[in-house]
Amino acid sequence: MQQSEAGQGKKLFFLKTDLPALFAFILFAGLIFIYLIPGFEDAMMERKRTLIKEMTSSAYSLLDHYHSLELTGAMESEKARTQAKNAIGSIRYGDQLKDYFWITDREPVMVIHPYRPDLNGKDLSGYQDSKGKLIFVEFARAVSPTGESYVEYMWQWNDDSTTIVPKLSYVRLFEPWNWIIGTGIYIEDVRTEIRRMEFRALIISGVIGILIIILLSVITRQSHRIEQKRRKTEEDLFHSRELYRTLAEATTEGIIIWTNSGIQANKTLLTLLGYTEQEFNKKTVDDIFASVDIDSRLGSDHAYEDLGLLQFGECELKSADGTLLKAHSGYSRILLGDNKAVVIVIRPVKQQAAVKVFNLPPEILKSIETGFFRISFGRKTRFIDATEPALRILGFDNISDLLMYQVESLFVNPKQLRILKKRLASKISISEMVLTLKKKSGAGFEAIVSIMVLDQNYPEVWCEGTIEYLTAVEPVGEESNPVPPKYYFSLIQNAPVRSLMKSPVECSFDTSASKAMEYMLAIDADVIVVNNNKGVPCGTIDTSTIVKKLVNGESAGTEVGKWVSSPPEFINLDKPLALAIEIIYSHGKKPLLVTSSDNKLEGILTEREILRMASLSDDLLRNLTNNAATLNDYKEVSYIMKQMAVSLILGNIDPLTISSFISGTADMICVKVIKMCIDSLGPPPCRFAFIQTGSAGRREQTLVTDQDNGIIFEDCDGELLNNARSYFPKLGRKINETLAAAGYNLCKGNNMAGNPNWSQPVKVWKEYFSGWIRIPEPVRLLEMSIFFDFRHCYGDDTLTSELREYVNNSLVTNDIYFHHLASALKHFQPSLIRTGSGITDIKRILMPLTGLIRLYTLRYGISEYSTTTRILTLHKGEYFDAGLLRETMKSLKFLSKLRFRHQAECIYGEKEPDNLIDFSLAGENTLYFANLAIGSINNLMLKAGNDFYATEI
Repeated sequence: MQQSEAGQGKKLFFLKTDLPALFAFILFAGLIFIYLIPGFEDAMMERKRTLIKEMTSSAYSLLDHYHSLELTGAMESEKARTQAKNAIGSIRYGDQLKDYFWITDREPVMVIHPYRPDLNGKDLSGYQDSKGKLIFVEFARAVSPTGESYVEYMWQWNDDSTTIVPKLSYVRLFEPWNWIIGTGIYIEDVRTEIRRMEFRALIISGVIGILIIILLSVITRQSHRIEQKRRKTEEDLFHSRELYRTLAEATTEGIIIWTNSGIQANKTLLTLLGYTEQEFNKKTVDDIFASVDIDSRLGSDHAYEDLGLLQFGECELKSADGTLLKAHSGYSRILLGDNKAVVIVIRPVKQQAAVKVFNLPPEILKSIETGFFRISFGRKTRFIDATEPALRILGFDNISDLLMYQVESLFVNPKQLRILKKRLASKISISEMVLTLKKKSGAGFEAIVSIMVLDQNYPEVWCEGTIEYLTAVEPVGEESNPVPPKYYFSLIQNAPVRSLMKSPVECSFDTSASKAMEYMLAIDADVIVVNNNKGVPCGTIDTSTIVKKLVNGESAGTEVGKWVSSPPEFINLDKPLALAIEIIYSHGKKPLLVTSSDNKLEGILTEREILRMASLSDDLLRNLTNNAATLNDYKEVSYIMKQMAVSLILGNIDPLTISSFISGTADMICVKVIKMCIDSLGPPPCRFAFIQTGSAGRREQTLVTDQDNGIIFEDCDGELLNNARSYFPKLGRKINETLAAAGYNLCKGNNMAGNPNWSQPVKVWKEYFSGWIRIPEPVRLLEMSIFFDFRHCYGDDTLTSELREYVNNSLVTNDIYFHHLASALKHFQPSLIRTGSGITDIKRILMPLTGLIRLYTLRYGISEYSTTTRILTLHKGEYFDAGLLRETMKSLKFLSKLRFRHQAECIYGEKEPDNLIDFSLAGENTLYFANLAIGSINNLMLKAGNDFYATEI
């Protein structure tokens, strides 16, 4: 009875105080949004209509003036009309001086339109707006009755032809010349102003509403204090009811409530585990759970505080008979009065229906480059499943290996992880987010990731997503590293066996031991393949076995076939090295015979080759380079680098890693050569810097890259300048010749430090760049553009930095350079490759892509060197959207892989590597993806045409 009276009193209190205040607030807000703002909108539209009518009258008087000159004979009719037309076309008004007038006749034919010169002189009787209205026919019809009128239609936003918005125009007939003159306003301007007013009104209403809420809260709190004593007496009853209600929910699931006073369970869980209620209440959490995803050691209060968000996981429970029950578990926290409690929901695994992992055929999931994955989301986010491309991208051999890792462990950037988890916790999908991740090996890479929270009744929150590999991340502060040292051997394990095998030495079964030794020593081989009388390999024998036999007194004339280890192990030449290594070491390091698809013996692979390749790393190359003293030493380093590069290429390693490896090795050799040449010529007369340009400057050298470099020396005069002009070209020539002898070709265009033109003081280099930027010559623009990729290699880097700062500052306000460069690149626009096409220069296809990215990099002052990092930086700066990022990265990666693959096959076939690919021999997939990449380049050209005002690009 008392409770009923208290409830009635609270209702009366609300009706007397809170309700009138809320009603007054609603009336106030309604007055603003229903009456005042629409009234303002009508008034603004009327003012705009009056404005354009008055402006048209002013322009009309200008036409009348020229007509009077015509009538008085002061001006010929044609001239009067021409000058009147030009005068009207040049008038601008409005806040941004972008509003204008146009003139048509009554046919209708456009007389003058300042923003659409393409319409001038054209018959517009069939011209429609985006809603199908015949605009200019409507103008002529509107002025017929009264000579003036207003017309609404759709039109482009000022001078932006890509944006179509509603427009209201006033048109007036100038009868003497049968012209219709008009101007208009964009209705969107009025709507924008109204939205601003609505926003301000909303803020004001919100502030008033907040004040009312605060006031009502104070009043309500006072009423609550009156009931405090009565609520205190009912608190124990409330606790028991809350506990009962919680236990009664979800009868198909087991529920445990864990408090400081112990644990309690519902009947479903008691039946599942075989306990009575009394038996269960005597247990602890550790007694019931064999494994659990929350920390139970410090009690329920600590677990309550540590939980935070709802968490899911897996656990094992101990039943009364000692058996273990595997189940999905969900953990949440509740307050039972003032007591903290943890609720654990139990769902046995056997109750979970089988779930189809991904809705695509397995053969498609394996073949596409995009990886699909499924993860659980909670306090510890883990992988549930992944496709083979996802495993490759993350660097895992199999799904079992991946399932041992938490998702969080693959993140490099903690901020990105926090953003992702916050959005998933709110069930907001992640769309095309660029993340910096790391492989199992620890190597960093950039990827595009999309994740969606599944809206299905799984026992835990599941998310499905895609991952697309973009590029490897160059380690900060390790720019000179030619190859990732710790990961090189793991990288080449994906390479085919043929990249490492040696040509086999063969003999017949009855060949004498001494003769077999002679065969092996002739070509420095450790193993010989012994064939039976049918010419089929029946085993192998190595030099150490033969020597042991002879030392033990065996005859040198013994048939070597009697000593072979048989049967031999075989592997196909296209199988990965990882499999070959496994076979060799699981069969007592026995040599492996490499065969073709038709079982023909092609080569042999031994532990010697594996150990040699495993020992190759940046440390080896750096030590060899540092110890190099002769030209042959540099050739040896270059040869080893190419062999390692071929293995990386055939192992499908990221092109950035390969380019960085080749360029890093070239830099090491270049620095050592510079020092050697300085020792030969004597110390330089002043400070200088040796710079790399072109592909070397971008750190994108391939196996067939020539030299592009120069020398910057400090500004000086007099005798010192004469000495510098004499010394540095000599130094440059000596460096260029030494590098050429070491395997780095001379530049055909002579854009090298040995050319006196490219061995100059800082001020001359500034004059060069100033001329290229301010007075660009289209003929030499692309040739000289390689110098904008200059990068410091050796010497005083302050000189390089000074020149870079000058170039960036000079480009800030000079749009003409970007206009001409964008136009020049159009001439290299690649065409689609047709089936049966002959030889194509892949470098020429790539040139506009690297050139356009360079163009954007210079325009926005980006200091990155490589094309891949430039693209990523353009995306991070929001100059490229995610779609353009994906297109350009895929195009660059595919074409670079194609280029590297061709060069590797040339070297493998003992030919001089080049960039000329015969697409008539290419498969359909190669042609398809090549044309896809070319299409992306052409799309980027169209964007550059719009961004840099290059006509017809």
